[in-house]
Amino acid sequence: MKNEYILSAFEKDSNSSLAELFLQVRDFIKICIGNRVKEKYRENITSYFSTEGGYCYLKAYEEYIHIGWFRGVNIDDKYNQLFGSAKTIRGQKVYKLDKITRDAIRDYVEQTLIFLIEHNELMKMKKGIKKYDREL
Repeated sequence: MKNEYILSAFEKDSNSSLAELFLQVRDFIKICIGNRVKEKYRENITSYFSTEGGYCYLKAYEEYIHIGWFRGVNIDDKYNQLFGSAKTIRGQKVYKLDKITRDAIRDYVEQTLIFLIEHNELMKMKKGIKKYDREL
């Protein structure tokens, strides 16, 4: 059996008909998350994380770039750009990276960061309580 190289979603999407928009959205998300951003390449999606946790994934479709917000259900969507009814993830379709879309992405990144920090602190507190209970 021959070892075949499988293209990552990033390689496919950055060479698709929407490559320019895909790369613009990608770069903007990375700027919004900041220096702590980590990009993970998988066969079907490209995901974005920081030390606090996961933010979103990107995928190019024929007519738009799809951003899947990992904590989308917790985002206050004042821009009305999110869709979906999954337990946690909500999507955003990007047809162009105009000011409203950039404002929405920036807001969603900020809300995700706040959620992740609060969630991580809560987990630390719960661990501390369990440790304290075991010591009693």
